[in-house]
Amino acid sequence: MVRPKKEQQNRDLREEIKRTARKQMAEIGAATLSLRAIARDLKITAPAIYNYFSNRDDLVTALIVDAYNSLSKYLIASQMTDEESHVERILASARAYRNWALNHPEEYSLIFGTPIPNYHAPMEITGPAAASAMGALIDTLDAAWQAGVLQTNKVFSSPPEMIVEWIKRFDYKGDPAVIHFAMMSWSQIHGIVSLELNGHYSSFPKVISVDSFFEIEIQASIKRMTI
Repeated sequence: MVRPKKEQQNRDLREEIKRTARKQMAEIGAATLSLRAIARDLKITAPAIYNYFSNRDDLVTALIVDAYNSLSKYLIASQMTDEESHVERILASARAYRNWALNHPEEYSLIFGTPIPNYHAPMEITGPAAASAMGALIDTLDAAWQAGVLQTNKVFSSPPEMIVEWIKRFDYKGDPAVIHFAMMSWSQIHGIVSLELNGHYSSFPKVISVDSFFEIEIQASIKRMTI
């Protein structure tokens, strides 16, 4: 049998460390993530992990980047369709965001949930990954605006400061209202999904599906943008 090259072994162990970390987050939460516990699970020495991640924060940062990249791929894949309706493409992006969150609750919580005590994400590393995910939504809305589907002329007389800063961050050259719509849509979708994942819709007499409520709310949001 041909023995794997050392580079392949290293790459596999790095990914196995991250997989074990995600498992640990699912069981006890990200705040108590422990390199020593991961080493025990993998039956390797604790110092061996430091060959790949210098400390816990280094591992958390890698997991955050992976999570954002995974979300971004979901959003981009939702646009790989022959569907010509820009409204349907926007809907597809919203559904993809929710589906990713429901399928990856630990990663979703890691990037959008309660901050990990004493951890400060290095924006020079996590920022581009986060921007990629938001950029996928902005691209979808920008395409709709260029096609004349979005109605942006009555959103505001001048963009508020926060929108101006996001325009600078994404170096966006189109209508500022598109950035406003992106932030508004993300805030609404994120709110519904976060409440769903954290069980805040479970106070009803019986277990019910959130699907229809989500669809109605997202379509109402799109109507607001396209009227």
